[in-house]
Amino acid sequence: MNILKTYAVATSEPDQFLVYWTNSPVNPRGVLKIRITANIEDRAIAAELAAVKHLLDQKCVLGQKLVGNAGIRISVSSGAIRKLMLRKSNKMHLIPFAQFLTTRYAGCQLSVSKDKRWFEGFVPNAVEDLLVSRPQFETIHVRGIGDVIVTQHILDRFAERFLYDTPLDKRTSMAWRKLVELASDSGVHEVSRLSPWADMRNIESGKREARYCLNPNKKRILVITDNPKEGKRLVTTYPASPYFKALRKAA
Repeated sequence: MNILKTYAVATSEPDQFLVYWTNSPVNPRGVLKIRITANIEDRAIAAELAAVKHLLDQKCVLGQKLVGNAGIRISVSSGAIRKLMLRKSNKMHLIPFAQFLTTRYAGCQLSVSKDKRWFEGFVPNAVEDLLVSRPQFETIHVRGIGDVIVTQHILDRFAERFLYDTPLDKRTSMAWRKLVELASDSGVHEVSRLSPWADMRNIESGKREARYCLNPNKKRILVITDNPKEGKRLVTTYPASPYFKALRKAA
């Protein structure tokens, strides 16, 4: 069973925290020095969340291309993180920082431990610095488009529509896998909507038409918006219809 354990410790600087971590049952592995520049409350919690995400996504301390499942255990020092994962927290400002725990890693087992004995006296060879100015959202790669953000809301809607016969405790993690399969299929290609009225409405309102990708094998459309501030974002998926055509290739 894979385990990641973290513990956040405040420093003399109000925006800087040390997060001890290990993927071993016994010995500490390292320390992250995290500076939170975002103007938010509960910076210690945000720092520990950022550390967990960095260790899972960037350092891959529990393996490559990881998706949450019952065999992955995460132990943190803040009980607020568990509430955020269970969607029972009133700390709305921290929800974006915890988004990875309610999407890609939703199937993991998460516990809280205040035990410091496992890292007491530990002196690392080096301390890794991590600057956090904003939350980092989970993304999937859509063939022909690139990386797009997947929110908890979209993942929930996808699971409700297409995985309604899957047990609730496995639905979110399975939804993530299904979305990745849907988006990365070799047959996925961009299409356009056969709707001049929609184009006219967008021109009149100043809005940009969303981008549509078709998975011909699953007969499913992925709708993606591209906001200059937020970046590319998956907004919905639905069964394909005849009202789409392949984009004309450049000469």
